[in-house]
Formats: sequence, C-alpha cells, structure tokens
Amino acid sequence: MAELILRRFEEVDFDWLQSWVTSPELLFQFSGERFSYPLSLEQLTEYRAEYPDRRMYIAWVQGQPMAFGEIIPQDNGRPRLGRILVGDPAIRGMGIGARFITALVDECGRLYDCDAVELNVWDENISAIRCYEKVGFVFQADDRTVLSAFGRTFNIHKMVKMR
Repeated sequence: MAELILRRFEEVDFDWLQSWVTSPELLFQFSGERFSYPLSLEQLTEYRAEYPDRRMYIAWVQGQPMAFGEIIPQDNGRPRLGRILVGDPAIRGMGIGARFITALVDECGRLYDCDAVELNVWDENISAIRCYEKVGFVFQADDRTVLSAFGRTFNIHKMVKMR
C-alpha cells in the first residue's frame, strides 16, 4: 500500500479542494452552514483568518492529493476533526479515508497530547460512519445536533475516539 503523506493545506491546494466539492449538497455535508456554493478561495481565506488556531491538512498518496480535513481545538481539551473529504469519488471506500483519519488522530495527539478526539457525522452518511468506526470512533450517547437545509433535516451525531 502506498505511503500516505499528511501535510498542511496551502493556498496552492485550493483548486484541488474546489474541484472535489461538486454540489451545494456536498458542500453542506462537508462544511455545514459555514460556506456557500461554489466554495471560493475568498471564503476559505476569510474562514482561516477568523480561526487561525484551526489546522487544515491534505493527504497525498503517490504524489496526488487525496483527502482534506481540519483539526479544530476545543475548550474541552479534545480536538475535533472537521471538514473531512476524500476527494475523488472513485477512490472512496478504498481505505484512503481510514488512513487519513488515523493520520489526523495521530497529529491531534502530537499537537495537543489529548485523551480523545471528536468528530461530527451526519447519520445518513453510512460510508463515513463505517470509516470512522473502523478507526475506532464510537457514537457519543445522546449528543446530536439538527440542521435544516435543502428542505430536509440533517441529524448530526458526535463520535469520539479515545487515545
């Protein structure tokens, strides 16, 4: 299996990220209500200026960008993974996501010496849930947020991985 290289996301990576976000629905699933479609470098730059403590990463495999994600420090001492996206739909389900999540969890431990890492997931995103469970995340009982968009309701659940 080819090595996965985790590196900080840079502005030069934006075109890759933008090409992966192909619809308003996917952008909402990826980022909640924060950004509007189409994702623009201006929106991302403003977000990064507003939250300089949040770290964005990109996964490279065999010289190609494969995934994007963010580490968000929280007041409870447990960083949260967010905005996770395996880019090309053709490579989803091939283990890149699990390897990327593992690398992000390891990075959380390196940066924050934390006892656990959290993330939020839409309850209908079964493939993401399976990926997170494969890495060791479990649902946090009764911790749910409800968002509304596109004329429907999205139940967002917290998952936690103890380190």
